[in-house]
Amino acid sequence: MSPDPLAREAPEDRATLMCGHIDLHLHTTASDGSLTPTELVGEAAARGLTLLGVTDHDTTEGVEEAVAAGRGYGLRVIPGVELAADSATRDIHLLGYFIKWEDPDLQSALAQLREQREVRNARILRKLQDLHLPVDMARLKAISGSGSMGRPHIAAAMVEAGHAASQSEAFRRYLGRGRSAFVSRARLKPEEACRIIAAAGGLAVLAHAAKVGSWEVIRQVVAGGAAGLEVFHSDHSPEEVASLLSLARDQSLLVTGGTDSHGPRSDRPTPIGSVEIPAWVGEAFLARAPEWWRERFSP
Repeated sequence: MSPDPLAREAPEDRATLMCGHIDLHLHTTASDGSLTPTELVGEAAARGLTLLGVTDHDTTEGVEEAVAAGRGYGLRVIPGVELAADSATRDIHLLGYFIKWEDPDLQSALAQLREQREVRNARILRKLQDLHLPVDMARLKAISGSGSMGRPHIAAAMVEAGHAASQSEAFRRYLGRGRSAFVSRARLKPEEACRIIAAAGGLAVLAHAAKVGSWEVIRQVVAGGAAGLEVFHSDHSPEEVASLLSLARDQSLLVTGGTDSHGPRSDRPTPIGSVEIPAWVGEAFLARAPEWWRERFSP
């Protein structure tokens, strides 16, 4: 492999190619982000982005609004979703891109996942109550708003109640895997998540691939139907990016990238577009767009 992971892909002027015009991993208030879809797109436009992926957890409620806002700003919004899955003891997240978000079967599958999340939330709250760390349900609902409630909202409520100094501490001490208030939930297997995405006309991409921590597990997820890897991510080191690029080339996988931003008022306030993603990533990504999307959204 070349010492410079981009050398074979970007022989032209690197200053031109290494621009932050792409961000394919973004969350809105439809799940656990702090910006509405319209606010998110407006912020992205102000930062000069031209291609976005809206990938909320277990929901596509923000997609329609984001797509409409994108048209107003003259930028393309890719309809997406993020699904959580389990592989043995590892958390696996699959990003679904170019999905037909109105598809009834997709919406039925997402509704079931949200129901499972609600059951898990109730069990977490009972555990917190037993630990003498009560969370006010009215405040929790206010924090989550109309979005799909999850552990980040519970963590935010714990911070407000004085049970933790930050959401990160709430996860580290109570809500994370193996901690005193952790509750596992019935999750999809990675191949099931890939099938749901494919059935909705989309492409499945393994999110923040370096965080999986196992090359063997990554290969298993690819064998289960993932079409690509999220190589460029705000948590990935240059060395991890280089390794993932090498694997993607070897396996002929799609390469994507994004900040995983949850907005400025979240515990993950990574600025939109702050991960440098080369232009060829966006070009190759759009080249894989399905025909239905091209007919509906291409300029």
